[in-house]
Parts: sequence; structure tokens; C-alpha cells
Amino acid sequence: MNKDYIRNFAIIAHVDHGKSTLADRFLELTGIVKAGSHDAQFLDRNPISRERGITIKLAPVTMIYKPQILNSKFQTNLSNQIPNPKQFGVSDLGFRVSNSEYTLNLIDTPGHVDFSYEVDRTLACVEGVILLVDATQGVQAQTIANAYKAIEKNIVIIPVVNKVDMPNAEIEKTKKQLIDFLGVKEEEIFEISAKTGQNVKELLQTVVEKIPSPKSNVIPMKIGLILEGIQEKVDSGLRRNDSNLQALIFDSHYDLHKGVITFVRVFNGTLRKDMEVTMVHTGTKFKILEVGIFKPELIQNDSLSSGDIGYVATNLKDIHLVEIGDTMIDYKKDTPALAGYKKVKSMVFASIFPTDTAEYLNLKKALEKLYLNDSALQFSAMYSKAFGAGFRVGFLGLLHADVVRERLEREYNLSLVLTPPQVEYKIENNIFYEPYAKIFIYLPNEYTGAVMKLCEDYRATFITMDNKNQISLTYEIPMSEMISDFFDNLKSVTSGYASLDWELTRYVEVKADKMEILLNLDPIEEFSEIVVHERAQEKAYSLTKKLRDVIPRQQFEVRIQARYKGKIIASERISPFRKDVLMKGGKLVGGGDFSRKRKLLEKQKEGKKSMKQIGRVEIPKDAFLKLFKKTR
Repeated sequence: MNKDYIRNFAIIAHVDHGKSTLADRFLELTGIVKAGSHDAQFLDRNPISRERGITIKLAPVTMIYKPQILNSKFQTNLSNQIPNPKQFGVSDLGFRVSNSEYTLNLIDTPGHVDFSYEVDRTLACVEGVILLVDATQGVQAQTIANAYKAIEKNIVIIPVVNKVDMPNAEIEKTKKQLIDFLGVKEEEIFEISAKTGQNVKELLQTVVEKIPSPKSNVIPMKIGLILEGIQEKVDSGLRRNDSNLQALIFDSHYDLHKGVITFVRVFNGTLRKDMEVTMVHTGTKFKILEVGIFKPELIQNDSLSSGDIGYVATNLKDIHLVEIGDTMIDYKKDTPALAGYKKVKSMVFASIFPTDTAEYLNLKKALEKLYLNDSALQFSAMYSKAFGAGFRVGFLGLLHADVVRERLEREYNLSLVLTPPQVEYKIENNIFYEPYAKIFIYLPNEYTGAVMKLCEDYRATFITMDNKNQISLTYEIPMSEMISDFFDNLKSVTSGYASLDWELTRYVEVKADKMEILLNLDPIEEFSEIVVHERAQEKAYSLTKKLRDVIPRQQFEVRIQARYKGKIIASERISPFRKDVLMKGGKLVGGGDFSRKRKLLEKQKEGKKSMKQIGRVEIPKDAFLKLFKKTR
């Protein structure tokens, strides 16, 4: 297909600002689904995503659209079309919109900060984005974070205010925030209601008009070349290496029959069935089993050409041979890799064990398959005295960890134990270095004092405050504090109005050590963690009390102790079940013979002592789930 009639774009926004609902309206306008005859948030196919009401996976779809307005002239305001014209070829600067059919490749993205790496992967594949802002909430943390990602990549941004039909919508205030933040003009901001469809048709038309068509590798040209009327003369010289295949892998999943299926954006060349290709980074060579597009189901196609977004069925059964972010090239040519996107680092770590030790291999296979479409997931094998073989798993945040656990249990029919999350300290020459994050909090003015007090309680250090339209606070906070109940308390003190974004900044030397949890003097590694000195006593009391509440009573006494720097700093006791040995058949044994009673009680005491020495404390799965969101 002619690349001039292709538009690759994404929808980015803060969580719950209406991305998936807007995607629904686009699907209806382009005939992919029929209005009123499909599930809401149609692209959110994952049951967990639907139940939680949030998008957790990017979702591509190819739509065919025929504009109703003919605009055969160049747009008059070139500076409004692209953020930095020097980054594009000359043919991108004038958008001729005809009444021909256009192929629109849309990628819906998550809004939660834990899944921001999905946005990174998406932006590497598109030429433009719709930046959606909820008129009832205004510009939020992820609105700004995602907009900066798009600005860094020099792609077109179409600002849109959503939910204008809501009675509590603050349209003018929200538009002013966008004007101040993006530097756009008021007339460039769309006002829509994704729910009712108000102005959505016009927005889709604007996508065709403002977002440039995909290009191959081009030699940057000056804007003046267009104005001199020599576009046709230079256009043929813009493309170079167009015949050298380059396709970026931005997602993948495993199919029992077709092997690893990769989601690709083709930047140069063409992909066809039976074509032999190789991966630049892994060196994997294979013959393509099938290529196609997303409708959003996988629909087989003859080929994928430069500018297209689609899938490639590799027929590879070993999932380790494919890496998200790799470049697919013709195996006969030495073509360089595409830039792709940066590798994300896990911030929160927890251990996962199958409740049935025989399920270890199934858990390993499930994690490997999940890793195919979740490149942020990191895991390594480990062994625990209490739970046997399992995995140490790295996540991007608490929501990411909880979603992964639920996906493993529901999609792969596993019963799992997930230990409380921890951050990873650096240890050099017995010196501990704690990871710190810079956090950006956006909130209404009336909650400023409460939030600043909250940040102080969590060892956060104030950096800056901006109160141009709404309050923006920047703090630096230890990661160990942020992954506790900080976000829950932030939402609580602001009545749910605050939003949070963060980024890892540095490691800071701290006075810390490992706090061990002992059950009847036996260290339980899964509950042990590195704790800074000033939090040791507080965490020890909190964790031992919680364990006392969640571990069921045994036939013997259970002592729960916290040991820090060789000393017991907190202790709790779970009393055993006790049978009244002085009663038998409803009658008192021995009558008034005290010596006989004492012998019976001493015998019971010895039995409990012996049981305590050889008995194993049973820790139910629910205990770990309750501790997953533990207090500080």
C-alpha cells in the first residue's frame, strides 16, 4: 500500500481518562465493530483488565477510514503540524488529505505508571499521538510524563479534552493547563466526549490531516525546499535503504500452533510468508510462517510493507530466541538494528512459590510465556526452606506485581504464594546504599499541607513546588518508603484527587542492616529484608504483630521474633491449642489428688515442648496475600 495513506498513532493519557472508550468510538466509525453490539473497552481483552477497569497491555488495531472532507492543499500553518520540522522529511510537512481510503494503525496504551514502559514501546512505532485529558480531573501525573515521552521522540501531539459532557467538567481550566504545558493555541485543542461520541468523528479526521505518513530512513531537508516548489524533485532522493528490511519488535506472545508471534512495525522493506529473516541482537534465523494485521484479531495478509504495523508468526517454539526491542532483518544482508527503546529496570522484588511443589516447572514455563509480552518482568530461580523451589521476581511496582500474580493464577491455572515486596539495596564493603526516586505529585491546592506532612512522614525530601494551575510537588523519597502504603495514604489525604509519577534517581548511603524474622528460632528468609536503622523498630513491631494475626494457631507454641544486628527487637507469641487433660468423659480426673493432676499437666507440657522442637509452622497462602500490602 502507498505509505502516504497510512497513519500510525496512539492514544496516551493518565489512568481512567477515557483512552479505551475513545478507541471504541474509532472502531465504530471505521466499521471494525457495530455500535451497541460489543463490549465496552473492546480492545481490553484481558479479563483482569476489564475487572479492574484499567488497561494493562498495549493493544494494536488496524482500521480502514475514508475521510469525508477533501483537502488537497498544504496546511498553511506548518509549525502546528509537527513539533520539530527539521526531524522530518519534506513530504511530511504538507498533508494532502484525499477521499481515498486510509489505513489507520492505532495502539491503545495503559495509563498507570507501573505500565509506562508499554507507552515507551508504543511511541517507538508511531508518528503521532492523541493526548487525552479528563475535563473533570485536569492534567495529571501520567498526562505530563507521557507527553514528555512524545516530545522527546519528536512526534505529533494532538491535545484533546475528554468528558466535556460531564456536569462537573472544567473545560476552560483544563484547556488552560494544556496551553501552559504544551504551548499550543486554544483552537488546536479538541473538546470531545468519548462516551457520547461528541466531536470524535472530527478528531479522527484531524488524525489523518495532522499526523504525518510513515517514512523510511530519510535525509533531513529544509522547509524552504517545499516553498520553492521542488518537492517532487527531491522526494525520490529522500528514501535510502528502503529495500533493506528493518522491522522493530514491540510486543509478542506465544501460540501453541504458530510458536512465538511477534508484533512488529516495519520501517524498511517488506515481510512475506516463507521469507528467511534473522534477529540482529539474538542472531536467531527462521522462515516466516505467516504475516498479518490486527482487526484486532490476527488476520493473515500477503505481506507487511514499510510503514505497516502487524504481526509475524515465527514458528519458533523456544521463546528465548525472541527479544522485545530486537530488529528483524533479511538474513542475507548486514542491516543495522533500529534504536528501539531503553530496557526498563525492576524496582520492586518479591518471591513467588507454587503451593504445590510439583508445579514448579509449570510456574517456570508460565513466567517465560508471560515475559514474552511483558519485557519488564525479570525472574531467577531460588530455593526456600519453607516453600521449596520458586523464583525471585522483579516488578515495576505494586500494581504490576499484583497483576502478574493474578495472571499467573488465572491464565495458567496455578496456585501461588507471593511474599511481601522489597526493594534491592546495593551493598559494597558492608556499606548499604538505598535506592531513591524522584516523585512528582499533582493535587488541588487545598490538600497541599496534608500532602507535605505525609511526605515528611515517609522520609521524603522536598525539591520544588509549582502552583501555576494546580499544585505540583517534587520530592525525593526512598523507594522502600514509596512501595509501602505511601500511595494509598496519598489518595486518602487528598480524597482521591492526587496523582503520582516517579523515576529512579540515585543510590544513597544509609545506616541499614538485614532484619530477620524467626519462627521458633528458625529464620524465615521470605519475611526477612534490609531495613534502615530509623525504621527497624517500627517495622519489626508491625511485621511481628501482623504475622501473629495471620498465622493460625498450632498444636504447639509459636514464637515470632525480629532480629536486627544480632539483637531481638520485637517478639510475639501464638499460644497453642490446649486440651483439658484434667477432664475425661466429662468428669474430673483423679478427684482431689493434686499429685496426679500435676503429673498429667507436666506430661502435656513435655509433649508440647517436644512438638515445638520437631513441629513445622504452617504458614497459609492467605498470610502472604494479607502481608502483600503491609503497613510500614
